Amino acid sequence: MTTPGGNIMAVTAVRPETGAVIRPGPMITVAPSREVAEDDYGDLARDTGLNGPFLADQLSAFVAQERIGINLLRTLRARTDDPALRSRYGELEGETRRAVEAWERLIENLGGNPQYVSPAGRAVEALGDRTAQALMLSGSVDPETFDQAGLRAFASTVTQRGLNVRLLAALAREAEGGASRDLLSAAMGDLEPATRDHADWVAKQLEQVTVSRAKHPFVRKVAQATQHAAAKARSVLGG
Repeated sequence: MTTPGGNIMAVTAVRPETGAVIRPGPMITVAPSREVAEDDYGDLARDTGLNGPFLADQLSAFVAQERIGINLLRTLRARTDDPALRSRYGELEGETRRAVEAWERLIENLGGNPQYVSPAGRAVEALGDRTAQALMLSGSVDPETFDQAGLRAFASTVTQRGLNVRLLAALAREAEGGASRDLLSAAMGDLEPATRDHADWVAKQLEQVTVSRAKHPFVRKVAQATQHAAAKARSVLGG
């Protein structure tokens, strides 16, 4: 989606109302106005010498992973009782939104449609939905356990995002010379730093939490008491 000024606006959930188009599957039927045929996008990034329809399918999956990251971070930010984590999740959400914009811009510049949902993209979305559902059913665990589970879920998402950036770099290396290869390389440069930083942060955060609570039970009890107090205050305030 593009603003009147020509800037990309990140779409965090592709739906019919956002202009979604989709390729049918064995158990999926699509309205003719929204159907993408298997040989569509044959001209996508033609100057790279790569298979256009396959590339379109992969890019659909790559941007879907970033969108999952945004929705996961929203859930974690809403559910955590740790003020520091809540603030950091908000920052990460903004940075991931910019990553979605970078993928959408790349897809548009290559001649594709950021609203295209490929079979590969649907598979990614299905896995993301399972994670979100698991976190929504976390009422049976204490806040400390929820936060650790949330960090692990984010670590898994970031790992997939890092793999996608690596695959993008491989595609750029294999592409024949041309403007599209330059676009692939530039996008990789835009995406790689934030993905690396997110992976480093979540690994360090998990390490810090695990070691601290293993070595200092009293700190753990204080943290639990603080989280319970914060949860109670948020409940009273309707937050």
